[in-house]
Amino acid sequence: MSLDGTQTSSKSLSQEELHQEGEKVGVAQADEKNDVETEPDITTWSFPTPEAIREELSKEFTDEQKEKVWTECAETVKTSYDQLLGRWKEEMDTLLVYAGVSSAVLTAFNVESYHLLQPDPTDPTLAVLKQISAQLNGYTFTPPFLNATNSTGPGTLPPAPFQAPASAVWLNSLWFSSLVFSFAAALLALFVKQWIYEAMVGGTSRESARLRQYRFNGLLKWRVGTVVVVLPILLQLASVLFLAGLLVLLWTLHNTVAAITSVLVALVFTFVIGFTLLPVFKSDCSYRSPASFAIYAVLRVARNEVLRVIRAVCKVIYRCSMWLDWATMIHYRAQIERLAVFAYHAYDNMPTWRGRDQNEIYLYHGDLNRAIVTTAYSTTADKKFLASMPVIFSDLPPEQVPQCFRDILDFMEAEWGHWHLPDRLLLEDGVTLPLCATYGIRYMLARTDRGADWWLNDAKIVFRHYFIGNESTDKLAELACKTLCHYAVQDREYRLAFGLARKTLKSMYDKQGARHTYDTLAHAKAMYEAIMAAWDPSQGWVSYRDTMKAVSVLLHIIRATISGQSRLTSSQTDAILAWGQHELPCVDEWLRGLQWTGLHKGCVTRSTDAAAVLAFPHIAAHCLIKMIINPLITLCSMPGGRALVSGELVAALEHTWSAARLAYPDAVDVNIGFVWASGLDKIDARLVELRAVCQLPPQ
Repeated sequence: MSLDGTQTSSKSLSQEELHQEGEKVGVAQADEKNDVETEPDITTWSFPTPEAIREELSKEFTDEQKEKVWTECAETVKTSYDQLLGRWKEEMDTLLVYAGVSSAVLTAFNVESYHLLQPDPTDPTLAVLKQISAQLNGYTFTPPFLNATNSTGPGTLPPAPFQAPASAVWLNSLWFSSLVFSFAAALLALFVKQWIYEAMVGGTSRESARLRQYRFNGLLKWRVGTVVVVLPILLQLASVLFLAGLLVLLWTLHNTVAAITSVLVALVFTFVIGFTLLPVFKSDCSYRSPASFAIYAVLRVARNEVLRVIRAVCKVIYRCSMWLDWATMIHYRAQIERLAVFAYHAYDNMPTWRGRDQNEIYLYHGDLNRAIVTTAYSTTADKKFLASMPVIFSDLPPEQVPQCFRDILDFMEAEWGHWHLPDRLLLEDGVTLPLCATYGIRYMLARTDRGADWWLNDAKIVFRHYFIGNESTDKLAELACKTLCHYAVQDREYRLAFGLARKTLKSMYDKQGARHTYDTLAHAKAMYEAIMAAWDPSQGWVSYRDTMKAVSVLLHIIRATISGQSRLTSSQTDAILAWGQHELPCVDEWLRGLQWTGLHKGCVTRSTDAAAVLAFPHIAAHCLIKMIINPLITLCSMPGGRALVSGELVAALEHTWSAARLAYPDAVDVNIGFVWASGLDKIDARLVELRAVCQLPPQ
């Protein structure tokens, strides 16, 4: 009984295990079936649409990641902004102290010196001399008599004209000018302190960050830093003038002095009035002060009230015009319509002082958001802000993404110089900026206006920041492969994109060991097909070079597929290899039908056509080795690779090289400067090696 029970239990357990195994097998088969059904066909694959790219990019980063980046950027900008305002405030405090001391000293000297510009009526010596002069004028001499013909008293003497010495004029001109400069520096320092107070913004919220960035942009645009720098110069100039005045002896009230002083005072007041009025009419002007606010408030009330009255009158006139007869209304229809627009729709009330700022912030919302991020980087040069920029690209308007890279380029060129920029970046970090630029290019592909002139210019700005460093990551390799291949097809005229896409495949995947996915190989396949379809022998060297590079991309795809290093399913591997086996005979056909005559045009851009003919055998051989022969040798050396390369393809290579030598039998010495690359001394040996690797009999 117990034995039967044990056997029954074992039998029951065995059936349960079989049932579970059957479920697992069924699930696995269903998953495999679903994988097969959902995998796209390699032959019908196409690049994603802009809408699909935007959706992909919008889902890549979470709201928490974006908020973290915005907060870090806002805090960094706030720290830098507060430090700037604090430094300016300290400078103004120091300047006010010095200006006060300087003005006090100058006033003491000027009180005494201006007396030199007028005569002193209490001087007794001057009075005696006047009396003697008057008496001498009253005598006449008739030999042998001396007669007193005139009696002149002190009260009847005509006053002699007074003329201040030139030294007194120059002394007072210099000292009063020095006093004006010192007073002007103190006055402007008070203005700057008021501007700083108005520019302060607290908090790190998005709204506060935008307002702070708006204020910061205004400080830069309206050159407040320049004003801060000029004020110490004014005090220094005042000191120089004071020292120069010590060399002069006298100073009095004089027309010249009055003119010089009046001009200087007028200039000072001109600047004061300008600094006060500019913020009234320009909301981003940083010359804000209580006087500006008061003028704006009065102007706002006056303008709004005047317009309200005028519009009310216009409304009454418009309503009365409805009683006109039909013929008159038709005749004055245009005037009546303009009157109605003015009365009901044309003008809004003038906003408040702070409301005007909010209107401008709303209008330039995208510019300010972009500037928050780029300012965080430019004020700190911290690469973490470069790394975090792609997180918030989706929060920016599309046209602001390339503007980010313009800001970065401006900062880097100002910081390090134009020519040393790539070397510095390659030595420091070969991942952060290229990844950021790759995201930027991908956002360019997500725009609906791609292909337009402004789109092409924006894309080239972003491309300035992409380079291939000595290291990469799987994320950078995958994103760069998909993005650059897509862009190379989108903008065929910009051949740099195709060259960078091919270099990305070669460097990041062949050398640095990145692993392909089905999607990256599909992008490379689409780029290869587009370049091959664009083959045009009339374009000469450019088309020949691009087609050679396209063949190297094809061989790269096949190598990456059979290597086992790519992240592919068995069905994906079979699909790509089937496509590759179909394309290799097309390459064979292209090589056999290649007409070499004329392909030399453009291979040497700075020499004559005759020089290009002589250089072309070297350059053509170099391209054949680098783009086709060496990749084929590598492919045939891999397990399963030799079976893909037919003897006809090797024979086609040998045939096309023979045709090239017949078309270009002559060549120059390889040391000639315009021969920038040569494979002429290696190609025959490499063809022999290729035939040996493919286990073909010698030719």
